[in-house]
Amino acid sequence: MTPLIVTGRLQLRPFRPEDAAALHEIFSDPQTHTIGDGPFTSPAQTAAWIDRRGETARQFGLLWYAVRDRVTGRLVGNCGLFAGRTGSEEPEIGYEIRRPDQGQGLASEAAGAVLEDALAGGIGRVWATIRPHNAASLRVAAKIGMTHQYIADDSRGPLIYLARP
Repeated sequence: MTPLIVTGRLQLRPFRPEDAAALHEIFSDPQTHTIGDGPFTSPAQTAAWIDRRGETARQFGLLWYAVRDRVTGRLVGNCGLFAGRTGSEEPEIGYEIRRPDQGQGLASEAAGAVLEDALAGGIGRVWATIRPHNAASLRVAAKIGMTHQYIADDSRGPLIYLARP
């Protein structure tokens, strides 16, 4: 995966430890960070998350990006690939945009760039798993060409599996 991706409005680069404070603002917001176990309660959780992304990069070559506004340099979100829950070696894509910056197409722009970079780099298929109630994320997935594959339940309920070959 490419260590720097630049789009029309965004710059994406892997997270660094010094990004923890800005990222924690996103991860601690209960309206924005609704995935996993919900909002993070301490900056140490966010710093540990960044460390785990670095380990994923070293182990699998999958990058998770700080998504920044190209003009202001402000962190507006995060996006990247991870070893997902599909049960295969094919990665999963994820994305999250700060609440005030949602609804402007930034998630689609970032996720589309990450997906295209992955496919151009030889990854054969990328997955996304999205809860049925997350209409915004489902719209992003559709915009970047992901298609419904199946639905399965996990401990938190139904999960839609989408993929783009």
